This record gives sequence, C-alpha cells and structure tokens, in this order.
Amino acid sequence: MKKCKFGVFGFPIEHSLSPVMHTAAFNALGMTGCEYKAYTVRPEELKEEIIKAQTEGFCGLNLTIPLKEKIMETDLIEPDDFSKKAGAVNTLHFKDGKIYGYNTDGEGAFKTLEYAGCQTNGKKILIIGAGGAARSISLFFAEQGNSLKIINRTAEKAQRLADEIVEKTGNKNVSGGGLSGWNDFDRADIIIQTTALGMGELKEVSVFDELPATKPRTELISECLAGKTVFDIVYNPEETAFLREAREGGAKTINGVMMLVFQGALSFEIWTGKKPDVGVMKKAVLEALKERN
Repeated sequence: MKKCKFGVFGFPIEHSLSPVMHTAAFNALGMTGCEYKAYTVRPEELKEEIIKAQTEGFCGLNLTIPLKEKIMETDLIEPDDFSKKAGAVNTLHFKDGKIYGYNTDGEGAFKTLEYAGCQTNGKKILIIGAGGAARSISLFFAEQGNSLKIINRTAEKAQRLADEIVEKTGNKNVSGGGLSGWNDFDRADIIIQTTALGMGELKEVSVFDELPATKPRTELISECLAGKTVFDIVYNPEETAFLREAREGGAKTINGVMMLVFQGALSFEIWTGKKPDVGVMKKAVLEALKERN
C-alpha cells in the first residue's frame, strides 16, 4: 500500500489511544510509511476539516465524540446501510474521489464478546444507556435477532431508541425503560454498559448507585449477576467500579479494551484491505494505559 495519512477527529481528543494502536498495527505489517494522528476538531469545523483532509490525500479517518452523528448532517459522505440506520459514522474511507462512511462500533462489541468466549446467539441482552454507542450496539444485536432491553436514567430516551430500533430492524423483542430496579439485570444473560459512568470525573460511580436497594447491595448483585456476562465499553480505567462490583458478585466481566481494538481493526481493514494483528494492537493499548496510569 502507498504511503498515506490516517487519523482520528474528535473534541476533546487528547485521551485517544487510537494513534498508538494503529501505529503499532501499521508497523507490524511493515507499513511504516503510513501515519495516524489525533486531530482536535470541533463540531462546527467538521465539514471544513473533512474537505481539507480529502484535499491533502488522507486515506481514512475515524470520528469520535461528538462527531459521529454530526457527520450525518453534511452532504460529504456516502454512508453504508448500517450507518444510515444508526445515524452515526465512526469510519471514513477516502477512495476514488468519494468519501464512504461506516460504523464499526456494533460489530466491535460483538467481536469483543466473542473474543471473551461469550456466545450471543439467542441471548437476552440488557443495554445500559441510550447514547450513540448504545444506538450502534443495540441496532447490531437487534439485527442479529437478539431480545434487547435498553435502560437509561431518562426512561423516555431509552423508549424512543427502542421504538426506533424496532422500526428499523423489524425485531419486536426490543423494549426500553428507566433504571427502576434489579429485575432487568436478573432477566438478562448479557449486560452491556455504554455510558460514561466509571470514567473521568465519574470514575468512582457505578451503575448500581442508580438502582434502589431493597436489601444489601452485594446480596442483590450476587443474586442477579452471578454467572452472567457483564461488559463495560469503558477502557480507562480497565476495571470500572461497576465491573469490580459485578466481578465480586460472581459475574464474568469484560472491559472496553478489546472493543477499542476490534472497532479499530475493522476500520483498518476497510482502509487497507489487510487484517491487522489484534494482539499487537491490544498490547499497544495496554502499554499506553499503563504509562498514563
């Protein structure tokens, strides 16, 4: 492959580990002429910066918060069917004078569960949150035929998302609601946490803080989660307060490191036609996290 520029646009973007991860993947394949950098791009600057990137000969870009949905407001890209349904794009491919859009978040979540040995076929999935990540992940699993419950602090937002997913996929086993109790956790086989709880200023906040306690919390967690799979898409810290409590309650826990890796690997393959070494990418991410912490 020719030498080419890649990058990630976001605001803020200083926290991104994508440059470390993708650089390691390029180097492992001997593609040392390719570069991947992080760029601070505000929402109001997005269209101008995408056009600039195309002019400068970029081959591909990732988009992160808050630009995944914003790009859909422009007339610059040709999104694939999944991205259209999700209303969000995280991967841009510049090819033959056009800009193609993709969303690798949902498949990245699926591959993370698969990598951890968790089979999702026929399983009941509880999605916590109703933001952009929840939208992509819910859409992906609804299209796979899974039964889904989406819960959110604002119940109306979760219900709106559930209704939208039903309309777009035809899967009627999708519902929404608030953080009203423990029954949703008890009835699910797999729990996926998609909110910012557990990271940054919310580092010590657990989803369980939002649930009513009718008996000791450790007892409730054990009763509802023992033997189940709990996946938190947050990757820094590697174990959120939510995951720690779930693990201590007997659940199998998965953090967000491999989701970062797999969604990135899918983007890499779209851009280059080559499968990157996910082991190399994972190692780069873990080493970067260790340095930061």
